Amino acid sequence: MSLPLSLGLWVLMSGCGSAPPPRPATLIFSASPTPDLTEHAAAAVRLRVEDGRVSMLRSGVMIDPRGYVLTTFSSIGVESFAGGGATSHGGGARPGTLYDGDHVSVEVFDGPYASVPTEYVARVVRGDIRLNLALLRITATLDGLLPEDHRFSAIDLTTASSDPLWGGTGFAIGASANVPSLTVYQGSLVAGISNSQGAIAGYLVNLQRTTLDGAPYYDADGHFAGVLSRGFLRPPSRIPQAWLDAMTAGPIEDREVVGIERLVPGIWSEIDLIGDSTYIPAVDEERGDATEEFVFSLPSLQAGSIIVEPAVSISAYQGGRMIESGTGEIFIPSEADVLIAVRMPRPDDPRGLRLRVRFEPLR
Repeated sequence: MSLPLSLGLWVLMSGCGSAPPPRPATLIFSASPTPDLTEHAAAAVRLRVEDGRVSMLRSGVMIDPRGYVLTTFSSIGVESFAGGGATSHGGGARPGTLYDGDHVSVEVFDGPYASVPTEYVARVVRGDIRLNLALLRITATLDGLLPEDHRFSAIDLTTASSDPLWGGTGFAIGASANVPSLTVYQGSLVAGISNSQGAIAGYLVNLQRTTLDGAPYYDADGHFAGVLSRGFLRPPSRIPQAWLDAMTAGPIEDREVVGIERLVPGIWSEIDLIGDSTYIPAVDEERGDATEEFVFSLPSLQAGSIIVEPAVSISAYQGGRMIESGTGEIFIPSEADVLIAVRMPRPDDPRGLRLRVRFEPLR
């Protein structure tokens, strides 16, 4: 079980007739001994995102002093059908949908003793649905544009942990429901998840908090070890290099979201990178092992068959509603805006696995 480190950085005074009232704390702990997370607290941020009906509380971390925030795609959009977004947000959501991509509220706490965060406005500039990562850029204050010379407290990615220790204890700093501050939770890495190319896709952490989606996780030495998503830790080595290069080149003005491939009629789409998405264990063991989801888009108003090799589960969605499902091959009627979800079982060793998907139009 994860251990909540309830927040109270209180100064205990003895030998005094009356102690001064405690200072308002950004970080709240109850474990002892507690690490010195003062520097890390300034880089952790709280996100408020609108999905059209409710305001959701999520987390993130500043990775560049100019105002770039790393979080998970699931914090600011629907990354898959399997993730529940298509049903839990009104039934009309679809992968790749941003809740409000141009106006994400970023709340920055100015140090571990800030009582009230400063609120900024950010927009989504990069997203990877398969990796479940997103990059935000703070563009304004509530009163107007952000000054060009404004700088935020940020982590140093050059000192990030490249090889976290399995079983080692670490700490996540993020937003927690009904707590007007940042909360620290203790966890440990229990397993590494490899992809089909033999690289570490991420780690399983015995710490699952919905509102910690996107929260930074630090190892016992205080090194940044990645961002959390439902008990899965995506290490900093998986941050797309193209994103870092774009930040170096100058302010990112455009938006690019990848992760849904468009099928070309009659041509196989071949995927040889298996096991790189966020690992979500099966909720019901009787329904089978954990699966990995791949999403494809189809040409509008073309009927035809979807064929997959190997013969795994296929589902077709329109507007977030399932219209067809099967195994190995399904027929899709002539419909607009159809998305295909292909789900592959995730073996312990995915090396060498490949997926082929083809749309064969009706002639």
